[in-house]
Amino acid sequence: MPSLINTNNLSKTYNRVTTVCLSQDFQAGTTSFTGTNTSACGVVDVSAEEDGSKRELHITSSATNGYGSRSFNTTIGTTYNYSIDFVTPSSPGTIKIGESAGDGTHVSTVVTAADPGYSTITGSFVATTKATHISLLSNVSSRTSRWDNIIITENN
Repeated sequence: MPSLINTNNLSKTYNRVTTVCLSQDFQAGTTSFTGTNTSACGVVDVSAEEDGSKRELHITSSATNGYGSRSFNTTIGTTYNYSIDFVTPSSPGTIKIGESAGDGTHVSTVVTAADPGYSTITGSFVATTKATHISLLSNVSSRTSRWDNIIITENN
C-alpha cells in the first residue's frame, strides 16, 4: 500500500467515521428479516400502546426457538458493536449472531424480564466471514418476541 507524504510538515488528525452495517428501527413499516419456524415474522404498528407512531419487529414462533434472521456485510477480523432493544419482557428471547441464519458462533444471548438489561442489549463480536447473520429468536412456541432499534456498527 502506498504511503502518504505530507510535504508541508503540518500535523493533521483525522476522525474516523463510524461504519454502520445495519440500522433498523422499523418505522418505514418494512423488514428484511426472514422467518424460520414462525407463524409470523414482520413489522407491527404498536402506536396504540405508545405515544405517537411506533413500529417493531414481531416474531411469533410456531415451534420452540422460531426466529427471524437476515445477513449483513462484514470484514473478516474486524470488531463490531451491536445494540438491540428487546421489547418483550414476558417471554424469553435470544439474540444470535453468527456465520449462518440461526447460528450463534459470535453471540448467543438469552434475554428475559429477569435480565437487568433486557430493554437494550449491547455487546461486540469479531467477524469471521464476509457475510454475518443476525437471528432474533422467540424461545417459546406460539409466543411472540418483540424487537426494535437494531444497530450494528464497526468498532472504531
